[in-house]
Amino acid sequence: MIDRESRNKLAELIRHLVAGIITNDEFEDALPQSKDDAVWEVFHHGVWCLYSDMKEYKLRGKEALSNEERSVVARWILFLKSDIEYKWPSARFRDRFLNSISFGAFGQSTLEKWQEHSELAYWPFTDIAQYNKAKLGKGYLGAKNT
Repeated sequence: MIDRESRNKLAELIRHLVAGIITNDEFEDALPQSKDDAVWEVFHHGVWCLYSDMKEYKLRGKEALSNEERSVVARWILFLKSDIEYKWPSARFRDRFLNSISFGAFGQSTLEKWQEHSELAYWPFTDIAQYNKAKLGKGYLGAKNT
């Protein structure tokens, strides 16, 4: 299920966070609630990894993202702006819990589950073809399809 309103809101919040317009706390306070898996997964496995929640700050100056990080974030935003269903699997809670308490000896992490599933370099897209189609279709990272 695609929740266009929540995806658009998250995409805008991510842009404001990365541009240093809002703080990490303001970002988290404004997160949309949604049943769209893409909204939760892009936040949890993507954006949340960009900052520390131990203090409030903006991603400016020494806290600013590198060009490489911005490129990855642009891919997340493109996905949120697409009408593509999120298809990546998650490891079950039990497996994630066992994996974390056993330092990887038991269970399975979500990353391990993903490595079995598809091309990690294009997450949250499943592969390069899906990514390229979205670029052409929306005109965000490439030529607009006319």
